[in-house]
Amino acid sequence: METMNQVLQAGLTDLKLKHWGQAMSEDLGKMKDQEREIISKYLSQWIQREKAERHTSMIQSKIRTAKFRRVETVENYDFRHSKMTEKIEKTYLALHNGISKDNLPSAVFTGHAGTGKTHLSRALGYAACQKGLSVLFITAAEMVNHLQHAQKTYNLEAELNKYRKPQVLIIDELGYVALDTQASNLFFQVISTRHDAELGTIATTNLPFGKFNQIFANDAIAHAIVDRLVNEAEVFYMEGDSYRPHQRQEKLKRKKQNA
Repeated sequence: METMNQVLQAGLTDLKLKHWGQAMSEDLGKMKDQEREIISKYLSQWIQREKAERHTSMIQSKIRTAKFRRVETVENYDFRHSKMTEKIEKTYLALHNGISKDNLPSAVFTGHAGTGKTHLSRALGYAACQKGLSVLFITAAEMVNHLQHAQKTYNLEAELNKYRKPQVLIIDELGYVALDTQASNLFFQVISTRHDAELGTIATTNLPFGKFNQIFANDAIAHAIVDRLVNEAEVFYMEGDSYRPHQRQEKLKRKKQNA
């Protein structure tokens, strides 16, 4: 069993206060038993509070840098909405609950507008932030526009790294804008690098994979991107009625209950 001194030492080391821990150990040995007990008791409480506050601040920082625009969680999604959402619930929750630094989430949500694709992708990103992972949320159009601008201003490598490095990258609304050859190649560079590095990539799209040649410049690059996106990913087919009317009804119910 660890002694209180060892527990305190471990806590201070976790806080990167190694030298403080060494000095504490020396000084505790010089104290009377009553003094030592009081110091140890309160120092233990202070260490736990500092660790908890740092953890909370770290998560808040991860959420800010993820740029979600709106935080959405799995608890606020009703899988009872339709047969389609009921069908994906078990697989989705297994992916969501299994997120860790050694198990980064990759998923593609494909289907009709309004079925909750963006909500569920953000919920995965939010869960990743809770685990201390780096996350970035961006639309496909925004990402490509930023890359093309960076290429024109000779800053491409730095911009590419913004999308290569996050442990989890969420690309929303893939398919709403057709990409030319240059844009398609830039998009491929991001996806290919992330695939090779085994990072988590999540995408939402309104088009089936067979129509990705409508998004990208040619069949070859469309196939290469699809191949890398789905290789290690869970694919969720989101069909059926829009989730948004159901969402609005639930919000009205909550407002009435809280009134």
